[in-house]
Amino acid sequence: MPGLFRDSRTRRWLALLPAALLFAASSAGAESVGRDLDHAIGLSDSIDLKLTGRIVERCTLSGGQSINFGHLRGGAGVRAPFGLDCNVPFDIDILSSRGGLVHTTQPLGEGPFAGALEYDLTLTVPMLRPEPATVRASFGSQQLMAKRTVSSGDGIAAGNGMIEVVLRNPTGAGLLAGQYAETLRLTVTPRM
Repeated sequence: MPGLFRDSRTRRWLALLPAALLFAASSAGAESVGRDLDHAIGLSDSIDLKLTGRIVERCTLSGGQSINFGHLRGGAGVRAPFGLDCNVPFDIDILSSRGGLVHTTQPLGEGPFAGALEYDLTLTVPMLRPEPATVRASFGSQQLMAKRTVSSGDGIAAGNGMIEVVLRNPTGAGLLAGQYAETLRLTVTPRM
């Protein structure tokens, strides 16, 4: 055999031939071999990322103030805005401490003069659900002696609300002279 390949270049080429044949044979399956190797060492042409996060639910009221009607008379009304920051559906509970504006020292009145003046309350809250909407509820002051609940349904608050109070006409001979007071309590509860 040494006589067959006299040229040293030919001998070098033949020495490389097995490696070239091996490369050519494996290049057809190189893609799958490469994928198997990549998979074995954790490499791939795609990956999955799992992303998570959380928004903490919140629901708060702000505002609250003292309102002075001045001289009490039927039909007089006031409006009291309040802030409402809820990122979930919610309920608002309304509770009256006296069921009306009540004389501070003689709540039952005296003689023909009454010691309490009832009123009507309307609560209005603009909502997003997902279109804009409004939740509105009205109660008489005596109804508010037991807690009343206004629900946002599946809506989220648009950021504020309004309470409107309109005084009713006094009964009998009118109201006893003196100071009258009432306390309304609003409580918001998030619903999940």
